[in-house]
Amino acid sequence: MNTSEAFLASIEESIANAEKQQQERKGMMVYLDKNTPILVQYSSEDDFKQAKSVSSRKGSQSCLRNVVDNGGRLS
Repeated sequence: MNTSEAFLASIEESIANAEKQQQERKGMMVYLDKNTPILVQYSSEDDFKQAKSVSSRKGSQSCLRNVVDNGGRLS
């Protein structure tokens, strides 16, 4: 095996290793205004869970209550 064959073999090996390590990305649709959706993709599971917890609505509550201190209550 000459050096060019070894080099090509190492490239193929590194590509195979990168494909094994690649994680599935999760995403969700976010609306900039009423009519403009964009897809936001998250590279880590923790970031996706944080975004879902902040943007989820519980009943008739606004998602802003999830990020404001004390749920947006004054007292």
